Amino acid sequence: MFTSYKYLSRFNFIIIPALLLLSLIVLLKSSYYSNDLSVYITIDFLFTIPLIYFFFIRNKEVPKITILTVFVICTIIASLLIPIEDQELLSWVKGFVIPFIELGVFSFVIYKASLIFKAFKTSKANLDFYDAIQIAVKDILPEKIAHFFATELTVFYYVFFDWKKHKSRKNTFTYNKEGSYNGVILGIILVILIETFVLHVLVSKWSISLAWVLTVLSVYTLFQLIALFKSISKRPIVYNEEKKEVLLRFGFAGKAVIKTGNIERVALTSKDIEDNSIQYLSFLGKLSGHNTIIYFKELVEYESVYGIKKQTKALALMLDDKQCFADICSR
Repeated sequence: MFTSYKYLSRFNFIIIPALLLLSLIVLLKSSYYSNDLSVYITIDFLFTIPLIYFFFIRNKEVPKITILTVFVICTIIASLLIPIEDQELLSWVKGFVIPFIELGVFSFVIYKASLIFKAFKTSKANLDFYDAIQIAVKDILPEKIAHFFATELTVFYYVFFDWKKHKSRKNTFTYNKEGSYNGVILGIILVILIETFVLHVLVSKWSISLAWVLTVLSVYTLFQLIALFKSISKRPIVYNEEKKEVLLRFGFAGKAVIKTGNIERVALTSKDIEDNSIQYLSFLGKLSGHNTIIYFKELVEYESVYGIKKQTKALALMLDDKQCFADICSR
């Protein structure tokens, strides 16, 4: 009995706030609820539960930023369960407090990413803005959400801020000259530009609101493609001589860290791939073309768009200097 209690006490920071949350839900659904209680229940949802959660995690290794996660969950539940006519305080918090919290989280991520980026830049490590943002965001958000958030920030960074020409460094390999990446992406961008205007005119005859929603989505897709186009030339493939590993990249939409000891062979070929076990590092697949296939001794994990993880025993990619790359991998 004592052993069970001791084990469960390790999770008090989850159990007690959850019980309080459950009690508020039961009260809202019961006949004892009245609009006189709405302010107090709202305070419990938005402040009491997050504070109790903080009290239990203050001396634990749980990230303090998770208080915001609890706050958001409580806000959503309160919005769904408290009658709309009793949400005056809740509406005020959502309208004034939450935007400041969002701005604070955004500023904290950017600040932390800049510190990480400067530290790695000083040490001459192969880290760029996207890598720094990923490291910063992973400390405060779940991995899948972190990848999504980092990608969105990176899109705006490349579109609006990164206009400097990339300086080539030792043991780096570009892939933006030989391949058809540029042509494919520029072609899609051109299609979207034309489609956005035409679709807006056609849909606006039926619904102005829907027309603008589709236009905004098209413009944002355009931003993503422009950012990807720019990142391809700014995020080369890197060979780390000390660690004996290769960092494969496709802009910010593809990544794999490969130990050279796990490379079975490197085939320099542009022939059509019929073997389905061979994957493209680029999410564009066959549209991007290839002139190099890396075969591995064991399964390797690589990341695609938004950090989606996949496994393969062979990766196809395009390289501007494929022979030099093959020579380095065979050392």
